[in-house]
Amino acid sequence: MASHHELLMIVAYIDGGARGNPGPAGFGVRIEQPDGTLVEEFHESIGTATNNAAEYRALVAALEWARSHGHREVHVKSDSLLLVQQMLGNYKVKNPGLQPLSAMARLLALEIGRVTFEHVGRALNAHADRLANEAMDLAAGPASPKPRAGSTPGPQPLVPTADSDPFTPLERAVRLFVYDQFVKTTKAPDLTTIAAAVKRTPDAVTSALKRLAELRALVLAPATVNVWMAHPFSAVPTAYPVAIAGRTYWANCAWDAAGVLSLVGGDGDCRTQCADCGQEIAIAVRDGRVHGDGVVHYAVPPKRFWENVAFT
Repeated sequence: MASHHELLMIVAYIDGGARGNPGPAGFGVRIEQPDGTLVEEFHESIGTATNNAAEYRALVAALEWARSHGHREVHVKSDSLLLVQQMLGNYKVKNPGLQPLSAMARLLALEIGRVTFEHVGRALNAHADRLANEAMDLAAGPASPKPRAGSTPGPQPLVPTADSDPFTPLERAVRLFVYDQFVKTTKAPDLTTIAAAVKRTPDAVTSALKRLAELRALVLAPATVNVWMAHPFSAVPTAYPVAIAGRTYWANCAWDAAGVLSLVGGDGDCRTQCADCGQEIAIAVRDGRVHGDGVVHYAVPPKRFWENVAFT
């Protein structure tokens, strides 16, 4: 009979890639029991990204899945030598685009308890490679091969019309409650809390959250129904803390920090650093007016933010 420890231990095969590097990108994850029995596999297209970013997105998704399913030990197998050596601490994470992904993966590993890494050849990572290629097909658009039956299409943009409401009453209630909790507590509510507040079953709320994510009204953490972002709020610590009335909110970027200051109201500050030169960036609101000097520069055009919204 399997011990409780054995039941909580899983093996996660991960792979990510981009056609063009950067180019249409995606990742795949296969979760197995230690004896090789399949537990679950999934993939996701992530718009335009690099190979290394896609590899890290696969790792984050695998660890998010493990944490949400209560696993306390994960053995990660990847054919990316860079990712494995960086997560083992043998290589430094010098690329600014990979640093937040690496930090998130390390935080998840701490929350899980024990996460180990192994570099394997591509031949031993065939299932994750297949899933990553399916995700890249989706990211590349209609001209690429059709996805396999049962695969999940990428999110579609929210395009409301003048005479239609894009949200069902439940979806609207869920979204409003999520934002209300961010404002009041600085944190995202979990599934149980949302279900109790809107007086619906967890399954119904799960469907609503997934639909809101598809409509780009919320962002869910990979492979879970945990709210990751409700713009401009972030559910996890970022480099953009916003201090208002003794509370610390987390914004997704400097632009979102201004949005948090506007939504929450009152006097507040956000202090961060330029990712390129390290110079301090400060935004302050006093008596309803923004104070500070600076030039707004978009490294990625706003119309492309949702190609990789979590790490743009």
